[in-house]
Amino acid sequence: MKNSPYKASIIVCTFKGNQTHLKEAVRSYLYQTDCDIQLIISTVDGDQSLNTLLGYDVDIVTQKTPSIYGQLNNATKYIKNDWWCYMSGNDVALPNKLKDEISLCESKKKKICYSAYNVVDENLNFIRTNQFEDSYSFEKNLEGNFIADTSLIHKSVSDVYLPFSSEFDNLGYWDFWLRIGKEHSDWFVYNPNPTWNYRVNNDSRHIKRSKDDSWKQRELEDRKKMLARFGPLRGRYAN
Repeated sequence: MKNSPYKASIIVCTFKGNQTHLKEAVRSYLYQTDCDIQLIISTVDGDQSLNTLLGYDVDIVTQKTPSIYGQLNNATKYIKNDWWCYMSGNDVALPNKLKDEISLCESKKKKICYSAYNVVDENLNFIRTNQFEDSYSFEKNLEGNFIADTSLIHKSVSDVYLPFSSEFDNLGYWDFWLRIGKEHSDWFVYNPNPTWNYRVNNDSRHIKRSKDDSWKQRELEDRKKMLARFGPLRGRYAN
């Protein structure tokens, strides 16, 4: 697609993922409505995705070892467009995701758009729609993260607030939103219309971890340490 009114970069981090799901995801990102896409695939040397995506119009960035935030930080160096977002190799963007989110940000003069999303099963059958806080509040964000990792970001924001912290495993995005929100809560805008499908299956990382009591305890301690950087702990984290 050329000369589209909107332009965006999308980063997909993948490693030993379901290759059928990855191809579904990539197609959904490449064929966005009225939006020129730079799709950056961040993976690991020798990963199967390198063969799966042969022939696709994607930029591929590799590193020696897997690390979700290491791969993200590596890929963000190659962003070419003013708007960008991360997307999982398991999930599928709806056709108007980037168009709707960019146009909303531009009309409201905002720099970050977080949207509702649909939860779907393995075969993309609808389960429910997840909605979020309709206006951003740093105080509410401290109590729990309601800004999806897939939210649209203006590059001027990430130029200041990157890199993502990899210190606390899966909390890099939450820490990122809090660092921004503490100083610029007015940069966020909410889109109540779902813009992507979040695929849930028994092989999902968070499903496996939710059954691991030792991991849940480690995550709780990580959350407390991360949140303590932003002031006194509150709510369920205060105990």
